[in-house]
Amino acid sequence: MVVAGVNGELRGKQQRGVEAQRALLEAAGAVFARLSYAEARLQDIADEAGISTGSLFFHLGNKTDIAHTVLATQQERMGLVLTEVLERGASTLDKIIGVFDGLAELVASDPLVQGGIRLSLQPATELDVEASTPYQEWVAVAARLVADGQKDGSVRDDIDVALAAELLNELFVGAQVLAGLEDSWQSLPLRVQRGHRLIRGLLAPQRAASSETHS
Repeated sequence: MVVAGVNGELRGKQQRGVEAQRALLEAAGAVFARLSYAEARLQDIADEAGISTGSLFFHLGNKTDIAHTVLATQQERMGLVLTEVLERGASTLDKIIGVFDGLAELVASDPLVQGGIRLSLQPATELDVEASTPYQEWVAVAARLVADGQKDGSVRDDIDVALAAELLNELFVGAQVLAGLEDSWQSLPLRVQRGHRLIRGLLAPQRAASSETHS
């Protein structure tokens, strides 16, 4: 009985520690969404979270550590969107559209993801961030989707897979940058939605694309 009680208390403390770290990370993401890495201070993050800088350092480390964790968490959350969309019973072309929509909604609504995006666009030397790495990973994801679409017939078979993957990422990143500049990403879902017909026109087999255009 005593052992069970001690174990339960330890689990409770561990859970509270995880929740505290998560809350602090959300606060850090919100700060990095507003300020560049160079401008942001530990005090800004601590103030956002309502704790002391000492407690912040205890849970998450220094500013560089925190920024790296924000970047990693951003990619994890975007990866979860990809996983959820790929599990749908839909054509690959519909999944491509679904990934666009899901990522746009995530970016528009998640301050931590916004903070990660801003960090990746304004890397500092202390961060040692290779901003192109996540981009190239998403190009590879798009290439696999385009190739799968050619196999299931939802994507035309006469397009270059690598070029199509690059173009898809350029479309999303371009919309993301413009939305970030204009209204802190709030318009990104609408910008992506407006591109549905264009994406289908570029990727769908000619007969399907014509039907979609005139529907």
